[in-house]
Amino acid sequence: MKSGGRFLATAIVAAALCGPATANAAVSATVTGDDGQPAPLTAGAVPTYRFMGATAAVQVTPGAQKSWKWSVSDPTGALAASEYCWSTLQNDSSRVNYRGNGTYTLNVQLFSGSSCTGSVISTSSYQWTTAASVGIVPPAGPLMTRPANTLTTNTHLIDFAGNPGAQNYEVRFAKGAVLAPDGSISGPSETAIVDTTGKIRFWNFTGPGQYTMVARAQFGDYFTSWSPPVTITLVAPFDLSDVSFPDPRGPSYQLRGAVREATAAGSRVTVAVAKGKKGKRFRTLGKPKINSKGTFTLRFRLARGTYRVRYSFKGTSSVTRGSVYEVITVRRVLG
Repeated sequence: MKSGGRFLATAIVAAALCGPATANAAVSATVTGDDGQPAPLTAGAVPTYRFMGATAAVQVTPGAQKSWKWSVSDPTGALAASEYCWSTLQNDSSRVNYRGNGTYTLNVQLFSGSSCTGSVISTSSYQWTTAASVGIVPPAGPLMTRPANTLTTNTHLIDFAGNPGAQNYEVRFAKGAVLAPDGSISGPSETAIVDTTGKIRFWNFTGPGQYTMVARAQFGDYFTSWSPPVTITLVAPFDLSDVSFPDPRGPSYQLRGAVREATAAGSRVTVAVAKGKKGKRFRTLGKPKINSKGTFTLRFRLARGTYRVRYSFKGTSSVTRGSVYEVITVRRVLG
């Protein structure tokens, strides 16, 4: 007769070892190792596995017993799998509820009577420790928010060390995050996903800056601890969204430029020109400051002719170093 209910799991306990029939029954048990294969359990030894969602397996050879039962308790001593009683069947296996990391104990009792009654002939006890965890591998350096000259956001794949047997992963990130005592992100955060390749798909960020990311594994209603936090730095490329000449009539001209990444505000753009469409001998016209709206202006004088204009940026913590080029022709009216 088998009693029990619905089980959620963690470490796996699987197929059992068979022994010859003897007067004194032999008991053996296994638990799934991190490779997903049954690993024998030995009384007195406490192996450590990371596997979540375990199946425990027990085998009892025929002997003096008329019935036997087994159960598994979690690290707090509460049942992690309901007790089973067998009168004839010589082996059984079941999922073990994951109740967090710690030591799980499997107990087997042999009875002289049927339906697990009468005196207890013998008791066997086996243990294993579950130590499930996940980890995020930090990128080698800053990541670009987007390609230059486009508004398309990059999708970055972050290396991730998952946990065997996990049903799901929760990945959270936030810019300028503060961590709570349990290792989670305190305050608002966004969700990333672990894709089918086993990497974290990171794309729904909000511009350049420093982001903190943490993750944890889930099985049933229980989670592992949060992973150690990882800092991901995002930077934007230096590029221009617009260049115009509000005052195109010489001999004094006015230039207006707009950078695509407004966080460059407060920095300066160096504007230089070289003669000809392919000129390389540049001379500086000025170093206008980028305002809070991401624009800069410069008044300059140039003789008539064709020029190659270079807009250079030294870079900041949020915008990369770079240069943008264009060709202009100066006549009586700049064009």
